Amino acid sequence: MSVKQQSIKQLVTLLEKLPNEKINHYASFKTTQIERFCSIGEIPVPNSIKEEIKRNNDFKNKKMIKINTDKLKSLVFNLEEGDPDYRSSLYNEKIVGEQIKSVKSFLDDKYSKLYPVGDKFLKPKGNPNYYTRLMNDINQGGQKKESIFDAFKTIFTGKY
Repeated sequence: MSVKQQSIKQLVTLLEKLPNEKINHYASFKTTQIERFCSIGEIPVPNSIKEEIKRNNDFKNKKMIKINTDKLKSLVFNLEEGDPDYRSSLYNEKIVGEQIKSVKSFLDDKYSKLYPVGDKFLKPKGNPNYYTRLMNDINQGGQKKESIFDAFKTIFTGKY
């Protein structure tokens, strides 16, 4: 196993430690990055990620329009010269090392410790409950709906 593959394997294990997203989207940052780096490093994709990719694809198939990816690739890349090697040639040991460093800083919550946000920003005078209400909605995963009474209260008072 080359140095590049070892560092990509380390990057994939760090990416697996990222928390799952609270709101379902068409694609998850975690799964797309793991799938991408596994293909670059020629490492097998973990089974848990394969299952999540399958769930995301099922979700996409219900909601999205079908796109002919082969036609799109032929438009973007000049396929007459052969298949482009756009993945592995872009990543060397230095670039993968920088990726590892950035994921580690993200997992360690480095920048929120370095630049703490004070109450002046979290509870502005104009709408002090805005961010707490926003975080409650995100933590619930967007599943809970607002009652009709709360909606009218918000409309008439202008406050959340």
